[in-house]
Amino acid sequence: MRSLAGIATLVIVLAAGGPLAAEDAGEALAAIAAAPPPVAASPVAAPVVAPTPPPPPPITLVLNTDLGSQRLTVIENGKAKYTWPISSGRRGFATPTGTFHPQWASRMHYSRQYEYAPMPHAVFFHRGTAFHGTSAVGMLGQPASHGCVRLAPSNAAQLFKLIHKHGYASTKVVVHGGSRNREPAVARRGSRGQLASARSDQPAGYRVSRTSSRRSSSYTD
Repeated sequence: MRSLAGIATLVIVLAAGGPLAAEDAGEALAAIAAAPPPVAASPVAAPVVAPTPPPPPPITLVLNTDLGSQRLTVIENGKAKYTWPISSGRRGFATPTGTFHPQWASRMHYSRQYEYAPMPHAVFFHRGTAFHGTSAVGMLGQPASHGCVRLAPSNAAQLFKLIHKHGYASTKVVVHGGSRNREPAVARRGSRGQLASARSDQPAGYRVSRTSSRRSSSYTD
């Protein structure tokens, strides 16, 4: 476009006539040749709008873990479906409280921190803290673990299936109430009178024995 304008100017100058006009025309042509080509204007880019993230899925499974009463209530679609006895962290090994979601699970996990103790149907919800089955069913209903939430083996298997049915994002873990931080009487002595007292604190369907007490002290998690 600039070259065409220069040529038009040159024609006008030559039409005016005279040697000075011709000289001026030559200078004009030289200036046109030396001028850089015009730069095309860059198109203006449209602003980038980040896509709106999808809303989180609804919570359809709530695991209400009461450390005071040592009970886990499983609430499915707003209705209490199960209430199970648990064993949370004993003195010095508090179970973390708060609201969580399951993070990962293992059908059979072995604790690397506590001598590869078995943790069947483990569902981890806060770092190394998990729901899992235990062979020390006689200790259920009172704090006995190293921080995990122990369940009877059949209950742990049922919970494992439910969590995978609903999905981690739709499962909410609520841990509250505060551990009673009371060492089991059976673990302290194991006398006949204390065994009878411990039995009265256990939920129906569970039996405390010297064997189960010894097993619980070695089953660390």
